[in-house]
Amino acid sequence: GNKLRESALFHKVVQSFWVGHTQRCRYCSEKCAPILGPLAQLTTYMAKFYHALNTLDLVTKKLCAKGKEVVCTAIAAMKDAAASSDWNFTNKLRLLEAEKQSMRQTHRKAILMYEESIECAKKSGFIHEQGLACEKAAFYFKRVKNNEKAKEYFNQARECYEEWGSLVKVGFIQKELDRFN
Repeated sequence: GNKLRESALFHKVVQSFWVGHTQRCRYCSEKCAPILGPLAQLTTYMAKFYHALNTLDLVTKKLCAKGKEVVCTAIAAMKDAAASSDWNFTNKLRLLEAEKQSMRQTHRKAILMYEESIECAKKSGFIHEQGLACEKAAFYFKRVKNNEKAKEYFNQARECYEEWGSLVKVGFIQKELDRFN
């Protein structure tokens, strides 16, 4: 029934996000949101998190017009979630804030938020989310033409993804690192 559909859509959101299928992630996120019930609060928070990160990528590529609304909604949800479960959601909140500051081109705030996200994820033992924050920081530094910092963060991301066991993400990051040579 509805629980099975909810679960399948949520897993498609997560899977699509991690393998880089941005359009599929957006589609599944938008389908998932209306059916998530009040009992699925964790799933709702996580779906909003992935939807917002994905939307930020699409906005950067100029493929999404309603990005600001999605991101603001997700940041508000992460603030609520972090208030109840700091160890689980603060790193996600900081990463969304970093990406938002990156889009606004507020360099110092973006760097601070990336660093806080990485540290919070590490402290909470979320190696994949630590890798994600490092990856996003690396792409930020690549955009602002700071290749040394970009390589540093790409290397950190690769290490995290290796520890997590994701060969797909390790390969993706290695391709980014190879582009510097």
